[in-house]
Amino acid sequence: MKNDLDDIVKRLNKGDKKAYGMLFLMYADKLYKFSRSFYADDRDAEEIVQEVFMKLWINRKEIKDPGTFNAYIFTIAKNLIYNNLKRKVYSKKYYSYLKNAHSYHANLVEESFNFNELENAVRRVIEGFPAKRKEIFLLSRNEGLSNKEIAQRLNLSLRTVETHIYLALKHIKKMLDIR
Repeated sequence: MKNDLDDIVKRLNKGDKKAYGMLFLMYADKLYKFSRSFYADDRDAEEIVQEVFMKLWINRKEIKDPGTFNAYIFTIAKNLIYNNLKRKVYSKKYYSYLKNAHSYHANLVEESFNFNELENAVRRVIEGFPAKRKEIFLLSRNEGLSNKEIAQRLNLSLRTVETHIYLALKHIKKMLDIR
C-alpha cells in the first residue's frame, strides 16, 4: 500500500492527472470528514476539500518525500481551516463593529450614504470593471485570498494582481468621490 502511494505521489509530481484523480479518490472523503468536524455547514467542508486539491495540484512539484504525503495533505487542510475560521471571526467582528458604529453615528450616516447605499454603489462600480480586474478584486475582497494566492490561482504575476487591486480601489474611490 505504501509503495503504491509513493508511486502515485511520484506520478503526481510529474503532472499525471490520473494519479491526481487516484489521490482524490483516496483522500477526498477523509479530508471531508476531517473538515466537517470544524464546520456546521457541509459547504464549508466541501470547499476546504476543493481548496486542498487545488493547492495540491498547484504545488505538486514541491512534494519531495512521498512518505510524508498523508501528513502533507492534512497539514494543507488544517491550515486552510484555520485561515478560513480566522477570516470568519474577523468578518463577524468587523460587521459587528460596523453595526455598532452605524447606530452610534446614525445622524451622520443619514446625512451621507447609509451603509446599504454605499455597498450597492460599490457593487455597481465593481460590476463595471474589466473582467480580469473584477475577478481579482472579488477574490481578494470576497474570498479573502492573498495577492500571492490570487496570482497562483489565475496564473498571473504578483505585480499584475497588485496593479489590478490598486486600480480597482483607485477607481472605486474616484467614483464614490472618496478622498
